[in-house]
Amino acid sequence: MHNLVDPAEDPDVDDAPRRGRILWALANCMATKGYQATTIADIAAAARVSKTVVYTHFQDKEHCLLELYARANDTVLATVRQAQEDARSAGLPWRDRLRAAIAAYLETLAAGPAVAWAALVEVQAAGQAARLLRRRMIDQYADLLVEVADALAREHPGEVRPVSRDLLVAAVGGINELMLARVERSEADRLADVTPLATAVVVGLLEQRP
Repeated sequence: MHNLVDPAEDPDVDDAPRRGRILWALANCMATKGYQATTIADIAAAARVSKTVVYTHFQDKEHCLLELYARANDTVLATVRQAQEDARSAGLPWRDRLRAAIAAYLETLAAGPAVAWAALVEVQAAGQAARLLRRRMIDQYADLLVEVADALAREHPGEVRPVSRDLLVAAVGGINELMLARVERSEADRLADVTPLATAVVVGLLEQRP
């Protein structure tokens, strides 16, 4: 969980351990009582710091959520890229390469259920800045899928067909809905169970048809 949002490796962050605890605290508070009901006092208590310390790191609750969401997504994207590169280097068949990337995505979020709840549910209850950030993050996932799909189409022209970005965006949206259903049932720790179905969705879009 901490690895999803831990700023310890960020050279621009002062007092990274406490900042990380504040981010962790926000995620857990939201998982318990939701974004709207969570207060700075709640976050401070969960992080074992004063409200003054919270305000030293973050202008307000929304800015804390924005960083939580951005750091979690950056971690997930980096993990997916690494999994895809590892699968390519290992010479795996293209369907297995897709599965490896999708599994990395789901398993990384499953490791932090409270962050998964924040990323899939609570960010939509926040302000306009959070919604715009969510859109940018979804676009980044779509861009990565487009990149992977284009590479596979070049490498396996007889098996993988080129598809439009819009179709791949639809696939990302569909996979997010599968994830959201799990998270809303308090099954965020089982997000990896969605891997076979999510993989089938993407493979179905890409594979050549007779």
